[in-house]
Amino acid sequence: MIGLYQTIKGDLFGIARRLKAIDKDYFVVYSYRDNRYEVHNKGNKGNTFCFSASKLDQRVLTRAMQTRRERLEKLLKETELENERNLKSSLSKTVKDIEFGAERVLSKGGL
Repeated sequence: MIGLYQTIKGDLFGIARRLKAIDKDYFVVYSYRDNRYEVHNKGNKGNTFCFSASKLDQRVLTRAMQTRRERLEKLLKETELENERNLKSSLSKTVKDIEFGAERVLSKGGL
């Protein structure tokens, strides 16, 4: 093993090169320790890590486009809406479970 990471300059599908077209500060490394590719951005303050992937394919480019800094505000709103939907769904399921339990108890003659 050469080290913990290897910087990926070129790959079969040109993902590393195409990431640079999205944002010149993107770079890709392969983590030998974690057996995965990692997309980093030199423009990030502090840690450069953005996300990881098991393979370098179109999904990496899609994810990079979705998580760009320019989309941060929209991404945060989407996350908040998704969290709100999940909470409502969870509460609805809990209410249904309670109603079902109460119905079972009451149908058997009470507590």
